[in-house]
Amino acid sequence: MPPNFHFSTEVRVRLPETDAMGIVFHGAFFTYLEVGRTDYLRNLGLAGSHAQPIRDFANVVARACCDFRSSARFDDPLVIHVRIAEVRKTSFRFEFRIVHKSEARLVAEGHTVHVAIDPSTLKPIAVPVAFRERVRKFEGESLSETGT
Repeated sequence: MPPNFHFSTEVRVRLPETDAMGIVFHGAFFTYLEVGRTDYLRNLGLAGSHAQPIRDFANVVARACCDFRSSARFDDPLVIHVRIAEVRKTSFRFEFRIVHKSEARLVAEGHTVHVAIDPSTLKPIAVPVAFRERVRKFEGESLSETGT
């Protein structure tokens, strides 16, 4: 496991995720980030439903980035390492490292930034204390916090 990462989940590359050259299409990596994020939240007991992926509050993705380091192909086993690296006043940042399982080769790395919102106004709200505390307990000293 990479330093400061305490959670991982696995996917196997499916045929529809590959392009004509048999390589994972770049857009499929955002699905892998979503798989990792959902499994991470489930692991911490924070998962909600399809309508509200985090149980106790609504949020929107404000930024999603992925850097491609090496290729992956159909049926490759991939490990998605996930962590919440930072919690700010109204936002929090997930970080991801996707590694080819059998070759221990970095395939991609990325991050997403989420903003807690009031669903009726779509305006930012403070990240709830209970969420912050659960993440802090899991991530430990590697978590950066501001705006508490």
